[in-house]
Amino acid sequence: MLANFSKEPLTIPKATILGVAEEASESLIGRINENAESSTNALTKPPKKKKIENLYDKLLGGKLDHLTQEDRQHIEPVLRKYVHVFHDEASND
Repeated sequence: MLANFSKEPLTIPKATILGVAEEASESLIGRINENAESSTNALTKPPKKKKIENLYDKLLGGKLDHLTQEDRQHIEPVLRKYVHVFHDEASND
């Protein structure tokens, strides 16, 4: 299956090889899964507490002022926990 995400038509001639599927051994799949788990854990590990506070203040400081104190108490812990997944336009991180 091929997906075209552009607005332009995409023409691929017949018999064009887009990839080659090969048989994979169970040991190879196991090694790939182990590597994926270890790299996923490293990527999703949240930054240190001080860095989180600074990032939270930079990205979300003042943007929740319209909420009631009760609503802020519910949402702020979630936002602080996952602040490392937000996009920082200033640094493009």
